[in-house]
Amino acid sequence: MRIKHTIWVVLLVCLSSLTVCAQNIDLADTFQLEEIVVAGVRKPVTEVAVLPAVNIASEEINLHMGHSLMDALSHTEGVQAMDIGVGFSKPMIRGLGFQRVVVSDNGVKQEGQQWGADHGLEIDAFHVDGVVVVKGPASVLYGSDAMGGAIEILPPIIPYQDTLSGEILFQHQSVCSGLSGSAMLAIKHKRVYSQIRYTERHWGDYRVPADSFTYLSMRLPIPDRHLKNTAGMERSGNYLLAFRHKKYDGRLNISDNYQKSGFFSGAHGIPNNSNMQSDGDKWNIDLPYSLVNHLKVSSTNKWTSEKTQMMFVMAYQKNHREEWSKFHTHVIGQQAPAVDPDKELMLDLQTISAKLQFRYTPSDLWEHYAGISTSFQNNEIGGYSFLIPAYRREEYGAYYLVNYKPSDVWAFNASARYDISHIHTEAHGQDVGEVERDYHDYSLAVGAVFTPKDGHEWRGSIGRAYRLPSANELTSNGVHHGAFRHELGDSTLVGEQGWQADLSYSLRKKRVDMSISPFFSYYPHFISLHPTGQWSMLPDAGQIYQYVDAPATFFGGEARVKVKLVRDLHYEFSGEYVHTYDHDSHTATPFSPPATMRNTISWERKRWQAYAECQSVATQTRVCHNEDETQGYNLLNVGGKVEFPVSPGKISLHVNARNILNTYHLNHLNFYRKIDLPEAGVDIQSTIRFTF
Repeated sequence: MRIKHTIWVVLLVCLSSLTVCAQNIDLADTFQLEEIVVAGVRKPVTEVAVLPAVNIASEEINLHMGHSLMDALSHTEGVQAMDIGVGFSKPMIRGLGFQRVVVSDNGVKQEGQQWGADHGLEIDAFHVDGVVVVKGPASVLYGSDAMGGAIEILPPIIPYQDTLSGEILFQHQSVCSGLSGSAMLAIKHKRVYSQIRYTERHWGDYRVPADSFTYLSMRLPIPDRHLKNTAGMERSGNYLLAFRHKKYDGRLNISDNYQKSGFFSGAHGIPNNSNMQSDGDKWNIDLPYSLVNHLKVSSTNKWTSEKTQMMFVMAYQKNHREEWSKFHTHVIGQQAPAVDPDKELMLDLQTISAKLQFRYTPSDLWEHYAGISTSFQNNEIGGYSFLIPAYRREEYGAYYLVNYKPSDVWAFNASARYDISHIHTEAHGQDVGEVERDYHDYSLAVGAVFTPKDGHEWRGSIGRAYRLPSANELTSNGVHHGAFRHELGDSTLVGEQGWQADLSYSLRKKRVDMSISPFFSYYPHFISLHPTGQWSMLPDAGQIYQYVDAPATFFGGEARVKVKLVRDLHYEFSGEYVHTYDHDSHTATPFSPPATMRNTISWERKRWQAYAECQSVATQTRVCHNEDETQGYNLLNVGGKVEFPVSPGKISLHVNARNILNTYHLNHLNFYRKIDLPEAGVDIQSTIRFTF
């Protein structure tokens, strides 16, 4: 009951904060003058750091948009997409994923069940105007889960002048007969800006260049080369209300994302030849399937003066997930529930978070940031199956960051953060006992930027990061069908810790744009899910994977070179490599990404743009015990866009053709890899967009 009352209080505060704050601030002219100068520019929090960060504009995201937002972001060297069929994916940065990468949406950390291999991002990809990808430990800025980096989705730019704008788009995907539509309308009138967007996506069973797959050593057919019951749908609504007046800038964001997607019939429960046969309908979503709904309400308030700025962010999130499957049990004697007998799993996570930050700029040489943050989580469970227990979690943090720029050549940065966390998990049956743990740890970083002359830039940093163990790592004990394994937690795990050093060099000239970014990380305590080589005692549960704590080393880097060949014609090379090593098992850590490079020829003139890309992925032989090696491959992708001016706006047409040679290949990071399911075949995606 306590959290329900708190939730209503948070909603009332968020809805009323814009009006209340606007009525109680002093007004001045300096803020509007500053706004005129920098109109159309956003300064994400990552700009105060010296970690490698890549700004990705909406135009680039639209050009490479695939089945999900991560398909577009994975074109950035050092960023990988952990695909979940064709509808969803989750981020990985430099070999670190799951709870080690924070996704920040409008300044609020996205809180869902991100620990799951089959749990994607509940964010509308068409509602993304720009992204900043931070590579490396960003715990100081984003909290403990940003050990591997962060993906910061930038808020939309608010126009200075009064305007009426909008967007309508339609998209088609050939590999799954996918259809998507999205519409946005925005109004700026005096001090108020309002924007609303609605998106709906539907896709059918997707096609693969294979006739069979392997499940627990059984070889089973894929009729018509379509993966039965992989159809799905997504429905999203987003609303933004912003108010600006002199010193005050307030924003209210409300988003709701609903997803329903089928589980491949051969990857859930006990597959056989009969349930693999086509049902004649490639669009229906039958058992087993998952339902996810993510509601987020956030309020961001800034007060800015000549030398100071105060920012207060408060948010409420509710992530509700259900997995439905015809009743089956891994426990002898278990009976089907009387109500919802086919509801296998229910996870309901509610999060309340708040952050207060102060910025002080006494001169052009110094800039100081200080802040505190807190979050409260309550997770409830249900269904006839068990994976993780119900739990409550509290986190409190404080941080300080300083920038010092003595000249145009040198800039220095230092930061520190301290966090305290408490978690309490409830007992479940005889196998999972009650757990109550307290954690506290710190992170810090120092860095420098050296710009000896125009076009040249060196960046270096060294820092310590940490991550607090999550509930699934401490207490999970059950079959995770979405990941094809029995997962077992360890309640004695300590917090994850690591040190990382980064160095980057970039050169930007008229005809050449290049960068290289090596890194090295050592983790005295690294938590990973290891295959034990032992079969579960539960019927048809597969192999047991257990969370263990061991020292680990990561090193590697990224490189990118873009050269202007002749007028309007460019060549670009990008590559990435990550080497992981588990000091206890003397193998790679699980889910280590293979080396990848892209060679791209692009042509651009006025309203026209086209590209051809060869993506080469190396064979991954460095795997954990009982983890399968994955053969390398080469893919040929092409695409382009054209824009037509029409009154009162413009029409743009994007066409992307992926894997045009229909190459059979396996993605080492795809959660379907375990059963030898290949990636999609030829996929032509067309998007038509009208903006005004």
